[in-house]
Amino acid sequence: MNKLLTLLSLCIIALGVMAQEKAQIKVGYDDVHQNWNGPMVTEKMLLLANSEKSHYYCPRSLLVDSMLSTPEGTVKFNSMVEAANAAGERPALLPGPKTYVIKMLGEGKISYYNDPAGELGHYDEKMDEQNWEISDSTKVILGYECILAETDYHGRHWKAWFAPEIPIPDGPWKLCGLPGLILSADADNGKYHFEATGIETTDQPFPAKLYGHELSVPARRKDMLKTKWAFYTEPTIEEDGSVSPPWPLAEGYDLIETDYK
Repeated sequence: MNKLLTLLSLCIIALGVMAQEKAQIKVGYDDVHQNWNGPMVTEKMLLLANSEKSHYYCPRSLLVDSMLSTPEGTVKFNSMVEAANAAGERPALLPGPKTYVIKMLGEGKISYYNDPAGELGHYDEKMDEQNWEISDSTKVILGYECILAETDYHGRHWKAWFAPEIPIPDGPWKLCGLPGLILSADADNGKYHFEATGIETTDQPFPAKLYGHELSVPARRKDMLKTKWAFYTEPTIEEDGSVSPPWPLAEGYDLIETDYK
């Protein structure tokens, strides 16, 4: 009898763990920001979340990274690009941002993965660095009444609209910690902007693997930012020994986090 109860308990625990590996909600976001050379660009991003954890990433990047993780996939991807180039067309599938943000809501931890200068790195930070002030202002986004909140976070002033009707304290990128899902967020008059484009319930599993990032090295947040800024602003020595000049950055351009200086 005791063995049976133990087995049942283990099964219940296992089912709970499996449930945590599936999302409850899927949210598409437009990530709109100033590109290094000036124009505003939009990346299609995805948030998979449940009450315990979330993954925020670019689905296109995940697909391309998964293809490039095998010799067969690499051949297929290169063939697609070569065929498009030969036809004078833009390839339908190109690598996107290698940014992956994993939030462990129960632990209050954000894990961030990126390649600031072609070298994969990652770090953890605490969620409590976002101290929100909630206002009385409201507006409707995608049919949900949202409330305005503001915070200063890593060098920028953010305004976010969250939906209490969706009781998941999460949002795009690193933004989180409000009593409802963040559907829109804006920093410094639109230089960086996130806008939800669609919301649906789901039982989609979280990505089982961050392709390529198994080789990423632990780093410090500000060090990764400094590396990325140096990649843009300092001459680069190429593999053949030649030197490439700094990138011609647009006036006023800066990274999404500016407290590294």
